[in-house]
Amino acid sequence: MENLAAGIAHEIRNPLTTVKGFIQLIRPYLQEIDKVQYADIALEEIDRANGIIFEFLNASKPQMATQLIRSINALVKDIALLYESEAILRDIQIRSFLSLEDITIRMDANQLKQVLINIIKNSIEALDDVQQPQNERKIDLITEINQEVALIVIKDNGCGMTQETLDKLFLPFYTTKEKGTGIGLSVCKKIVEDSGGMIQVESAPGAGTIFRLSFPSTMFIENAVRLNY
Repeated sequence: MENLAAGIAHEIRNPLTTVKGFIQLIRPYLQEIDKVQYADIALEEIDRANGIIFEFLNASKPQMATQLIRSINALVKDIALLYESEAILRDIQIRSFLSLEDITIRMDANQLKQVLINIIKNSIEALDDVQQPQNERKIDLITEINQEVALIVIKDNGCGMTQETLDKLFLPFYTTKEKGTGIGLSVCKKIVEDSGGMIQVESAPGAGTIFRLSFPSTMFIENAVRLNY
């Protein structure tokens, strides 16, 4: 099984290396037309994909998760920019409503990015499933904070989900999509909970979907440490 995983990883890394090389070649031309940020995002995503492959290969080895203090607002801005071109092509508006106070949490930045990308991808697909949209199709990315909890909200006005789907949403291999694997959201739930967070979903057919990710804020953690001393 380990040899099979290593072989698959090798076959995935080869085309990624080729794509990365071509992006690096066209980067100077994008810089000339003031669009270099798209090349930089693509290169970052390739590096992230390679990181996921590395984690997959090392999944059987017990290890401590890397805990980083990360600005949530900066990460949400990166995600919005990442999906900007796809949103334009699909006639979807992605809006960011960020906390005035910058928010930091103790979590691996790439893992949080993986969670947000997975949820937004689902939101885009839910919006595509709306046959005759009455309103502008929107995805809202919201960050909030209070003394104890940092909150990230992803809200769409897509097709929504039935209660039956909600009940099974985070089960491994459960999917309502023809080509879905049913792995994405179950992995998201594990990532969030392993980082001390919680993920909640509200949805109804025709009423859109709201994902809420909540984490202990570093402000609360630091205050708790001071009190213990």
